[in-house]
This record gives sequence, structure tokens and C-alpha cells, in this order.
Amino acid sequence: MSALTLASFLDHLLPTRGQRVVAYHDDFIGLDGQPQPVQRFTDLHREVAAMSRFLVEEIGLQRGELVAIYKTNDYRFFRWFLAAIRAGGIAVPLNPLLTLAEIERILAHCGARVLVTDSAVFHRTIRTRQALPVTHWIQADSEPNLLEGFRRPSPACLERPPIAPAQLEPDDTVAVFHTSGTQGFPKGAMLSSRALLGGRALAALFGPLFNRRDLALLCLPWAHIMAVSTALYGLMAGVPARFLERFDAEQAVDVIERHRITVFVGVPAMLVKLVSAAPPKEKLASVRLWVSASDHLPRACRTALLGYGALFRVLGRRIARPLVVNAYGLVEAGGGAMFGLDAPFFPGRGELCVPVPPYRIRIAGTDGRPAPRGQVGECLIKGPGLTSGYWKDPQGSAALLTGDGWLRTGDLAVKTRLGLVRLAGRAKDVIKSGGYSVYAREVEEVIMAHPAVANAAVIGAPHPEKGEVAIAIAELRQGAATREEELLGWCRVRLAPYKAPRRIHLVEPGALPQGLTEKVLKRVLRERYGGRPAGT
Repeated sequence: MSALTLASFLDHLLPTRGQRVVAYHDDFIGLDGQPQPVQRFTDLHREVAAMSRFLVEEIGLQRGELVAIYKTNDYRFFRWFLAAIRAGGIAVPLNPLLTLAEIERILAHCGARVLVTDSAVFHRTIRTRQALPVTHWIQADSEPNLLEGFRRPSPACLERPPIAPAQLEPDDTVAVFHTSGTQGFPKGAMLSSRALLGGRALAALFGPLFNRRDLALLCLPWAHIMAVSTALYGLMAGVPARFLERFDAEQAVDVIERHRITVFVGVPAMLVKLVSAAPPKEKLASVRLWVSASDHLPRACRTALLGYGALFRVLGRRIARPLVVNAYGLVEAGGGAMFGLDAPFFPGRGELCVPVPPYRIRIAGTDGRPAPRGQVGECLIKGPGLTSGYWKDPQGSAALLTGDGWLRTGDLAVKTRLGLVRLAGRAKDVIKSGGYSVYAREVEEVIMAHPAVANAAVIGAPHPEKGEVAIAIAELRQGAATREEELLGWCRVRLAPYKAPRRIHLVEPGALPQGLTEKVLKRVLRERYGGRPAGT
């Protein structure tokens, strides 16, 4: 038997998954033009196989050719992602919120000549085929009228026998995921099947927790590694899902209550918004697992989530609180590499992370050598299928890995005596104030513990004596009110004087600038607030 790759992944699972439900949809039309409220594994395999045949036989896709996917954030995105790889191509998922100029620059850089899009994105952003350097235009939606110059699989594709998946090696590049570009132009991380299927260990670890009644809700952008990794984990573990194209706290609560969702998967900003809305506990009673990744989940939010749902119930009574999983990963590692867990039996109660085998974690000091236990250093990762580098960026690629193959994450962490990892924030978020190191995450945790604050970001501002000091931008909860002086006082009694922020700018709900995964864009905040002297 040949080695498992993402090209053969669905074929590998087909004999055992067959009639298992993989997804429920409120409004979805399949390749045959018929509504698909319930999608079974055989349906998924059949359509992905038909799409891959279309790419090979009608588009003429060659092995290793890039297929850019720039379309509405619905489940078709994931199907085209799988189809491009099954056909032997390299999938390039792109955020549908990117502007035309950003897309043009990415396509020109990576050289993709095949583009999958849809009517909504085309009319909203592209408008004319001459706007992009694309040779083959594929329409991904089910609109009855085909856009001029576009092609798409016909219903007849479903009736033809599927061609065999491309014969790939586990370390062949199958996808290029672009970073968020918080420090400049987005870089394209090259990922292999070994990287994207590395989550089999995580799926096996949590597999015993799931049963046939479990149903997940995903509110993630498909252009992000977290969405693809989570969907692959779900297929491995056999957990069906529902999907929201855009996160809305009120809609999410309604879907959870109506469909008895047991597993919610999102980013911290979504969970913060959800608990800030303070829904009645009975509306979220079905949730057994809250899963967060892509950024730090604030302690106050984790504590609030433990009050919603239950891991187990007997005769309707809650006998165990839900689990809150705080996963850590990054696109360059292909997904999750370690996780923290808010559970009575778990050390650190969510603050400490455990590496997911076979991933290994090393904390490096400024000299590159392993840091002593208890000392802050850069978190390095070694494991299956780490990115081989950035697409057409040898300089960036060279800086990404150490000489002995460890991935530099840019995150700061401490390793305990038990080998557990406590994350301390991004290296670029350390504020050097009068010789002291101030970690932005610690200050943000204190500010977000205030009942009027929904979210907060801490950055450095110039100071005539100390070099720089911490200042904060605090986003208020809906309907809440406070004053800067009150928040400053709150911080002074909870933080050492050198850590306490000198200024706290208050902004309205939703005013913090956010990126693809609703992560706060500190680059924008530094441009907006960081250049102002904080005074003495």
C-alpha cells in the first residue's frame, strides 16, 4: 500500500466512513444542482473526485500546478481545496476579504494561473477577467448562469467513474497558506501531506471523548489553516459539522440551541464576543467541548465558558463541566502542536500546554541554546511535516528554521519542571521599559478581567526616560461604561508599577482592528497610537 497523502485521504477513509454523515447544511446545492441538507462521506468523496477529474481532463491541470481558491467562505471552499490536491495540484486558499490589489500581488508572486471563484466575489471585487493574470477561470457556485469565460464541472461528471488520486509523496508540497501579513506582505508557507495530516495524533487523543450524537459548529475562514485542520480532524474522528460563513454571536447561540451542538470551534475573539453577549445558560446547555486556537484565550473568557454546557449529564443533571481546549499551532507547523485544557485533572488548568506527540517543544535563550527551566525564551517546534519554507522566498525561508531543523515561532514561552509549556506572548510584544521586560499578554489579561472590558491590546509607546512604556487600547462591552482613570487604577493594584500601562484608550465595541481570524492587528494600533509619547 502506498503512503497516505492528502490526495488519497478520502479514498483511504471511504471503506470505513461510507454512509457516515460529515456535514449538515441549511442551504447548499451540490454539483448535480440538487439541495444537500445532509452530506454523507460518500457524497463528499463523489463530488471531490468529480472536481478532480474536471481539473485534470478539462482544465488540463498538471502535477505541481497551483490552484488559487478565492471565493465565498462556504463549504465549497474545502471541496475545491481537496479536489485540487487530489488532482495533483497545489491548493492556494485565499481570504475572500482581500482586496483586488492584494490578490493581484499574491497571484503574480506565486504564479497561479488557475483560479476558483464565484459570482459574489467576482462581481464584488474582481469585476473583469482582465484584472488578474489568470488563464483558467472556474466558477464554484451553483448560480444557473455561467460567468462569461468561466467553466465548472457539469452534473455529468458525477456519473463518470472517478480517476485515481494523484500519486504523491508525503513530503510533496500540496498547499500554500499565506500568513496574515501583520508584519508586511503575506508569505506563502508551503505545507505537505505529512504536515496537514499530522493531526491524526490529536484526533486519536480526543477521539474517545466523541460519540455518534456529537455535532460540531465551525465558524472559521477556510483560507486559514485552523479551518482546514479542524475539518480534517473531524473527518478523521468521524464528527459531523455545521458551518457558519461569518461569525455572529446571536446566530451562533441560535444554531447551538436549535441543533444541539456539542463541539464549538472558533478563535478567541469569537468566544469573547459569545460570552460578552451573556446568553442564557440553557441555550448553550448541549456544548461538551469549547475549542479555541489561533490566539491566546483570555483567562476570564475560559472561566466564563466553563459555566456553559456540560461534558456529561445524567438524567439531565450536569455532573461534569465542559472541557475548554486552548490549542496552539501556526500555519508553518501545519496546524496544532500543543494544547492546554481547562479540566480538574489537567495540570495548569488551561495555562500550561502539553505537546501533541510526535511534536517536540524547545525553549531557546537569546544565544539559541536551550533556556533553563523557568526562564522565558523563544518557543521552537520540531515535528512531522514542518513547512519547507516560504514560496519563492529563500531569505524568509532561511530565517524560519534553525540549523538543526527547529521551527522558529516568534512566540515566547517558559518550560516548567514537568516539561509543560506556559506561553508568554509574541517576542515582538515585549515592551522594554527602563530595563524591565513587560509582557503584553500579562497586562492584557489584567485589563480584560475588568467587567466593563470585552477585549484589550497592549503596545509600547516612546518615553523620554524609560525608552518605552506600556499603553493599552481597551474595547468596552456592549452597554458597559467606565473611565480611563478607573481602568488605570484597576491595573495599578494588580500589576507592578513598571508593568502598569500609562495610558488606556477606550474604544467602542467592535472598534479594535482585526484580521482574517479576528486577531487584533497590533501593527495598525502601533501606527495609530504607538508613536505618541506616553509622557512621564
